[in-house]
Amino acid sequence: MDNDIEEKFIQNGVVLKKANASYIAALNAEGILTFGQCMKTKLHVFDWKPEIRDTTDSESLESDWSVVNLISQQLSPQQPVLPTSVSCTPPAAYVRAASEEPPAGSTTQPKLSIRVFLRELKGLETYGDELRLYNHDQTVHSIYLFRQTSTSTLVQLLERIRCVRKSTQRKNFYRCNDDPDQDRLQKSFSELNIADIRARPRPRPYMDMLSKYANMQQIFPFHRPTSQSTIAGELRLSKLNASIDQETDTTEDNQPALPVAVNGETVAAESKKLAPRPAVHRGLPLDAGTWEDVKCPKGAISDSERVKEIIFRGGIKQDIRAEVWKYLLGLDVWEHTAPQRDERRAHKTQEYFQMKFQWLTMTATQEHNFTGYRERKCQIEKDVKRTDRTYEFFAGDDNPNLAKLQDILMTYVMYNFDLGYVQGMSDLLAPILSLVQNEAESFWCFVGFMHKVFANFDIDQKGMKQQLEHLRVLLSFVNERLFNYMSENQSENMYFCFRWLLVWFKREFSNADIMQLWEVLWTGLPCTNFHLFVCVAILDQEMDVFIEGRFSFTEILKHVNELSGNLNLAAVLEQAESIYLQVKQTLDASPKDAYHELRKIIGEQLSSSDGGTTGNTDEDEDDDDDDDSCMSIVNERSPEENEIRQRKLEEACDISQSYMFF
Repeated sequence: MDNDIEEKFIQNGVVLKKANASYIAALNAEGILTFGQCMKTKLHVFDWKPEIRDTTDSESLESDWSVVNLISQQLSPQQPVLPTSVSCTPPAAYVRAASEEPPAGSTTQPKLSIRVFLRELKGLETYGDELRLYNHDQTVHSIYLFRQTSTSTLVQLLERIRCVRKSTQRKNFYRCNDDPDQDRLQKSFSELNIADIRARPRPRPYMDMLSKYANMQQIFPFHRPTSQSTIAGELRLSKLNASIDQETDTTEDNQPALPVAVNGETVAAESKKLAPRPAVHRGLPLDAGTWEDVKCPKGAISDSERVKEIIFRGGIKQDIRAEVWKYLLGLDVWEHTAPQRDERRAHKTQEYFQMKFQWLTMTATQEHNFTGYRERKCQIEKDVKRTDRTYEFFAGDDNPNLAKLQDILMTYVMYNFDLGYVQGMSDLLAPILSLVQNEAESFWCFVGFMHKVFANFDIDQKGMKQQLEHLRVLLSFVNERLFNYMSENQSENMYFCFRWLLVWFKREFSNADIMQLWEVLWTGLPCTNFHLFVCVAILDQEMDVFIEGRFSFTEILKHVNELSGNLNLAAVLEQAESIYLQVKQTLDASPKDAYHELRKIIGEQLSSSDGGTTGNTDEDEDDDDDDDSCMSIVNERSPEENEIRQRKLEEACDISQSYMFF
């Protein structure tokens, strides 16, 4: 084939079930389905051809599979691998048959190629393991049966690169959309490695009318100086009203310019007086001498709270870090004596290898019939090859530590198959394995870490949404100026902090710094949401850059990404603790029935008499989702727009995680 198409997907063992009558001889034949993009026209194309068994050695050479589907390669290593490019033909000849001269000494059949450009299709439909392509006249173009894997991998790729859009009317049907000229804003997000997270509002006559009335002030300025800038009429109604208040020096009632809403409570700026931020300085790390001092004669840790306090203030010295991490992550129990600790470790080691044995002894037939397992295994194999390879512990092609990393992640799939493996987990495990090194003990430390960040990997991103909303509330309380500026630039949703929260700043700091940051956060001091205060501290430090530079929405996103590797951990932690103390002192001086959301964020337990709750906290947080402003914005949108917003958030997750590897 020619070399003017960039491959994005290849799958062997795809059976042609239905096609044009010209290809009746190829029906029920296994072939290779390729999806790629023409480098000249930027149009996407499907291409299927029957597999040809040549006797030459040229097709036995392995190529670099940097595309999405590695499952077929894992299942059928003996299958020939396609070269990394396919040909591009004009749409008028999108289905053709071609023959090639076989090499000397080989026996091949003429190659048939069924090709269709994506824009020639109305859509595609998945039906079990079948992929059906439809013409614009609703007739079936061709049907393919995936024998070795499911169609989900291909569909997920097409959704991620915005080539298809799921139908809201027809189940499992996806409308094709191949526009080489993508939206400019989306292009800027792609350059920043973050998804388009702002859905375009649907037309609303009522809101359009209000927007026109508001825009009349730009034409007829009533007792108002000329505005320096105008806010786009696309902003939501609440932000539109806020912008009018900001641009008007005084209102009829002399109200403050922009009230801040915290958990549904509107607090005027003049009524909220923040306590001063106290000066905070980092302390000395936990060293071997202090660690021995807190050990009882039988090996138990006498004062775990003191240990956690020291770690929070200064971290842990490298020579005892591995031992202390096992306590922080739940492998060892603070109160256990040395014999009890050794017994527990032996039991946990045995349990680990029992689970590892389960997937090691899985037969090829079992794996073939277990799609979920195959897909997780494929993703793990792909991620392990690119996780922390610049560090000496994982460097090199034949590094046995890579095998350990993969085995631990595969065993975690068996330990928690409901969650299984999600891209990004390998980055949470890598520092643990590089420090602890023992395979079984590293696994159980990883289990303890995942217990703390489990909600980050929910399939519906509910945990991430809740953290982003808490971050929005926190920033609006401690730095109203910065929050208002971000609101004016459509950044108040905090999606640019997605990667920070997802993998706990793994990309933002060096390996040595991330170890210290994680152990500080694992202490749970001064509250379990202290990582949100770390986010606020970073944003607080960059406030002048944003405002003085008059950064737009795209520029804010770009600057946040460029902070990677340029942050001072000690300064960030000092400022984060100072902000926490400021919030705590402000809340202590406020009525108990005020700032419920903030009190929950810092871990205060509210009684029913305070207007809080005494029951299940998770249920209360679920109820709050319906009332907070972030979720209410989602509820204002139509079902189709909500679906688009959710898909874009999922794409933001994928791209944020993928960005960590490059």
